[in-house]
Amino acid sequence: MSAPKKGRGDGGKPMDVAEAPELELRLKADLEYEDEAEDEFEEEEIVAYGDESDDSDREAAAAPPPLDDDAAQANGDGAETRVWRAGVDQLAPDEELEFDPSAYDVMHSFHSDWPCLTFAIVPDQLGSGRTKAPFSAALVAGTQASQPSDNKLLVMKVSKLPRIRHERDDDDMDDDDDDDDDEAEEEPVMEHRAVRHEGTVNRLCLMPQQPAICATWSDTGKVHLWNLDAMYGSLGLGAPGAAAPQRAKPLPEVRPLFSFGGHSAEGFAVDFSKVEAGRLATGDCDSKICVWNASADGRWTVDEQPYTGHSSSVEDIRWSPVEATVFASCSADGTIGIWDVRKRTGSALSVKAHETDANVISWNGGVSYLLVSGADDGCFKIWDLRSFRAGSPVASFAWHKAPITSLEWNPNEHSSLAVSGADNQLTLWDMALEDDPEAQQAAVGRDDLADIPPQLYFVHQGQTNMKELHWHAQMPGMVLSTAEDGFHMFRPAN
Repeated sequence: MSAPKKGRGDGGKPMDVAEAPELELRLKADLEYEDEAEDEFEEEEIVAYGDESDDSDREAAAAPPPLDDDAAQANGDGAETRVWRAGVDQLAPDEELEFDPSAYDVMHSFHSDWPCLTFAIVPDQLGSGRTKAPFSAALVAGTQASQPSDNKLLVMKVSKLPRIRHERDDDDMDDDDDDDDDEAEEEPVMEHRAVRHEGTVNRLCLMPQQPAICATWSDTGKVHLWNLDAMYGSLGLGAPGAAAPQRAKPLPEVRPLFSFGGHSAEGFAVDFSKVEAGRLATGDCDSKICVWNASADGRWTVDEQPYTGHSSSVEDIRWSPVEATVFASCSADGTIGIWDVRKRTGSALSVKAHETDANVISWNGGVSYLLVSGADDGCFKIWDLRSFRAGSPVASFAWHKAPITSLEWNPNEHSSLAVSGADNQLTLWDMALEDDPEAQQAAVGRDDLADIPPQLYFVHQGQTNMKELHWHAQMPGMVLSTAEDGFHMFRPAN
């Protein structure tokens, strides 16, 4: 196993792949799809067109049977279901946590041959605002294998995914629900392509203006740029409702367009500008930041002089959603810096944001003066950049009981955000929510509802060692996450 390394709230511990043979054995079938409610229905066969060396038959689960929402509120003995608070409540020897399907509108899981520290969602041509089943999503992910030579860059497509069917009153049923039930009868499908990658993929991102261009941070200390267009095309991405065409011959070998070895250490921070096409920033564990620019002839140049100012590892970088020359960074030194590319030494603005390592940041795409940061102590804070110099957040939350590993503003609801932590919780928040007198009254005498912030509206669990999450911008409310035991794709019922 590779030596433990620090990165984005992992507490100095990588995902344990070599010391978990049961996980390794379960993942030997290259890519598998499974439904969270798999014990309630039979498994069906699924076909995934992968590399020629991979098996083509995969297992998938069909849609679960209808669920009675009222029955889901009690267990078999009629006892009341109570809220589980990770890090607070303890299970008795005869107790276990159970998945509650009534809390979800959509819930699916799938996994690859090795765990993935990072992934990005590939925009498609199926339209925005999609709320009806069956669902389809594509993503690029990078593996963390026990042997460096086994690592891959994966392009995955999951399609024909049903929603969870709940029993409803006749008055609540509408034509859309009927359509969903009819369409959900098809079997889910998962397809993928793979490219060999030198070393673990610490972090990756896609160029917003040209999503086939992918940047990957390797634990070898190099940053690579890839053109994944051929892999996208072979999966039929962008063709509404079309399955991937079967290939008559193997795809051509995909090699990096450009590789940069100028960083003095490996890193995790990487982000493309949404304003200036081809502009990229990368930060390493030696506190240095490099800015890349694409030239007219399709090549990239990296500034010879790095940006300096942090005193420890650069953990995350995010470009401004509205300004081409401005980006933000956070560091293990606890600071957040706001930089202008025209000034290389020292950030334009810097505050001591956290007393522990600042692991992740996210810049609000709809309200450009809002930034959120998450730290090793489990706290995340919201910052108003108009008063950033004062060093005081506009809000601070300490719900999570372990380091924050990922967070992201909702691209469709700008007051909402998702947060994941090393406590195996993924929480959804809405800053527009306030105390509700009726909810407060209902919580009287309920210890399990005590100290729950009004802004917290959903807690998702069921994954181990969560690493990264993303909202799917084209499917409102849909969240994807990666962890040691695979991927989840879900949408809350509320």
